[in-house]
Amino acid sequence: MTAFPPLTAAVTSELAVSGPVRYLAFWRVLASVKSPAGSAWERICRAAAPEPAYLFVPAFSLVRPVVQRLGVSLVEIQPELELTHGFSADAVSRPVLVNADTRITGEVDFGPVSPVVTSRQDARALAHFVYLAVESHEARDLRSIDYELESVEEDLLFIPAVWDTRYIHESNWRLLLREFDGLVA
Repeated sequence: MTAFPPLTAAVTSELAVSGPVRYLAFWRVLASVKSPAGSAWERICRAAAPEPAYLFVPAFSLVRPVVQRLGVSLVEIQPELELTHGFSADAVSRPVLVNADTRITGEVDFGPVSPVVTSRQDARALAHFVYLAVESHEARDLRSIDYELESVEEDLLFIPAVWDTRYIHESNWRLLLREFDGLVA
C-alpha cells in the first residue's frame, strides 16, 4: 500500500455559502480514450486543450445517481481547480477510508471531510461508467458506443461543497467552484 497526500480544491465560488462546507472525495482519472470522431469525449478534450481532460469519479458515494450526475457534471465542465496538498484549517479531520460494503446512512452523516468508499481500482472501473454516462446523452443505444479506455493516472482530491435542499441540482450537493455558480436545477 502506498501512502500519498490527497489534493484539496479551493473554494472558488462567488456565491454566498449556506451551511457548513464539506469536502467530497473524488478520483480524478487521466485516461487514454479511443473514441469515434464527433464523440462527446472528443469535444470535451478539444474544449479542455491544452490541458488534459479528466474523468471524475465520486469516491464518497456508491449511489448510482450521485456517481452519474456529479461525475458527468465535472467531466462536461472540466473545472479549473486550485489544488493544494492536505486540508485547510477548517477541515480538521482526515479522510476516512471505508470498506466498500459499509453503509453510509445519509449523504451528510460524515463530518467536514467525506469518507472514501471507492478504491483506486474501483475508480478505474467506475471511470467506464462515467464515460458511458457522458456519451449516453447523444447515443440512442449504449451498444453503439465504441470506445477503448485505459486509466493512465488517478488522483484523490477533495472538492468543497455544501448540502443545501434549495439547490436540488446533483442530489442537493452544490460544488463550491465558480464553474458551478450558475447551475441550479
